[in-house]
Formats: sequence, structure tokens, C-alpha cells
Amino acid sequence: MDYENKHILAPMVRVGTLPLRLLAAQYGADITYGEEIIDHKMVKCERRLNKSLGTTDFVEKGTYNVVFRTCPEEKNRVVFQMGTANAARALTAAQLVCRDVAAIDINMGCPKSFSLSGGMDFDYLKEKPRHTSNM
Repeated sequence: MDYENKHILAPMVRVGTLPLRLLAAQYGADITYGEEIIDHKMVKCERRLNKSLGTTDFVEKGTYNVVFRTCPEEKNRVVFQMGTANAARALTAAQLVCRDVAAIDINMGCPKSFSLSGGMDFDYLKEKPRHTSNM
């Protein structure tokens, strides 16, 4: 994915959902990020086509809880952002969404206490030599 001279909607907690990403694209965003989704949550999901909305929904198995929603209109511009502390689990989550997004981003810049306590994001980056070989 080429980021040079692009208008990008950055990932934002609780608001990087499909409606905002589509609105940002209408206003000129070339690349849009979804909010960070933790790999633990994503691997518990199944991919479902939502015919009434024309979307692809990633829903927690056994529930109607949509964890991530996308649509064909944004396929070539949406970046799925993931929080992880485990390469194998990240791969499983990435394989679930890879055919519906333009790119997958491992969040390594967030110093939120939740992420740090789980060994993810900024904490994961501090261990870069150990982790980059796994990714």
C-alpha cells in the first residue's frame, strides 16, 4: 500500500467504524483505518455476508455481536488494525479478514494501559528484536 501524498483517516478508538470510514472516503480519504481490534476477540469471530446491508460482518460465534464490518466499496482502502502479543494468533486473525481489506496493521504505537498490560502495542515494540522475527 502506497502512503505517499495520501489523505488518511487515522485509527480512532470507538469511532473508526464503517459509517465514518465511508464518510471520510466521500470527503477525500484515500486510506481509512478501522479501530484497533484485539486478536483474541477476532479469532472468536466468523465471517458473515449481511445481504440486507451489503456488508461483510465479522461476528462473534454464537452471537449477533459484530466486531468488524466492512463493504466492497472500501475494500481497496480500508486497513484492519490489530492489537496482538502473539504471532500465531495474529496470523489466524489476519487470515480471517485478509480477503476483505486492503492491508493489515499491527498496532505498535499505542501506550494504552490495557494494551501494555496485555503485552501488546507499545510494549510489544519495546521487545522488537524478539518479536519482529516472529511476525
